[in-house]
Amino acid sequence: MKALRLELYQQTACYKKPFAFKVSETYPLPPYSTVKGMLHAVMGANSLIPMKISVQGKYDSLVTDYQTHYFFKNDHTKEFALIFDGLGFEFNLADVTTMPIYVHMLYDIELLIHIQAEDEVLMDLERNIKTNTIHLSLGRWEDLVRIDRCEIVELRDCEDEPVLKYNAYVPMKIITDETYYPYKLNWTYRMIQGVRVWNKINVGYMLAGEAIEQYDLLSLDSYGDLVLFP
Repeated sequence: MKALRLELYQQTACYKKPFAFKVSETYPLPPYSTVKGMLHAVMGANSLIPMKISVQGKYDSLVTDYQTHYFFKNDHTKEFALIFDGLGFEFNLADVTTMPIYVHMLYDIELLIHIQAEDEVLMDLERNIKTNTIHLSLGRWEDLVRIDRCEIVELRDCEDEPVLKYNAYVPMKIITDETYYPYKLNWTYRMIQGVRVWNKINVGYMLAGEAIEQYDLLSLDSYGDLVLFP
């Protein structure tokens, strides 16, 4: 069994939680749908590609950025606010309002991501990532990604009780204690009357150093790192 192993680095990122408006709260790791969106963008895909994703990583700290957001009161307007070189020009526009927003951002992020899919998909992903001429983003458009490693690895069964090397999203089916933070992460969506309705996956966010007892359901890659597919 094979998987594509990605080692990524981001200086800063905000993996915004849904319905976080007045304060843009971030997940501690990118949710599955965010990673999947990046991968589909790399492939130039217009339809869903079946795949499994394992997300692990760590960050140095969480910082708060203060921003002014501009909102349009109407769906149709010819007026908008412009920002030039960091200088805000004040407008007396009836259709535009502003609101201060705090944005939570992770700093100094290292990610370990595994993708399992058809062999042809994995080879296409590896080739496209290595030859891509456009910067990749994970989170917001400005959250740039540096690719430190991209390679297809062989997976093998885990034979001993492992300890997490990284913080990780762990499938609930293999969690046997209460040392986790529960999340419902977006996975895929369907359109209902023009609105995205998400299918979600229940996971536990576990910190590095935690042991996982249900190791018979896990795999290791060629580097001995855990793979945690939901």
